[in-house]
Amino acid sequence: MTNRAIAVPIVAHARCPVVVVRVALAYEAASLRGAMLSAVHVRRFDQLPVLASDLRTEQTREGHIRLAETLAGWGERFPDVPTRHDVLFGHPVAALTEVSAHALCLVVGTRGLDGFRGMLLGSTSQGILHHTRCPMIITPRDRDASEPD
Repeated sequence: MTNRAIAVPIVAHARCPVVVVRVALAYEAASLRGAMLSAVHVRRFDQLPVLASDLRTEQTREGHIRLAETLAGWGERFPDVPTRHDVLFGHPVAALTEVSAHALCLVVGTRGLDGFRGMLLGSTSQGILHHTRCPMIITPRDRDASEPD
């Protein structure tokens, strides 16, 4: 399913304002504002009191690899946007809510793993929506729409 296939029925039946965005919006917004883009990957370790340093190092490395894969090609498309990659540990809602306190805007992807894939917000997106400290844009993961030309 493409973003359009998802967006059209939602917009047609919505009883409130709806904004349809592409994943590239984060880079476009940062470019227009001359801002830095901070890409954050949260490793969920909120239930472990202390991480062994070697496990934490491995999880940090894996998080950086995931960010690099996700953002591959976007730096070349938007060379004017400095991008920082951060790997945080903890509960995703708490970590991203804290990040939102220092952000102009928070762009969060949703995988829609429950119900109709891409149609429902995941628990992380819903949690952040209730606690964010800045404007938030939630965008579905769509491989075709998220890859640079």
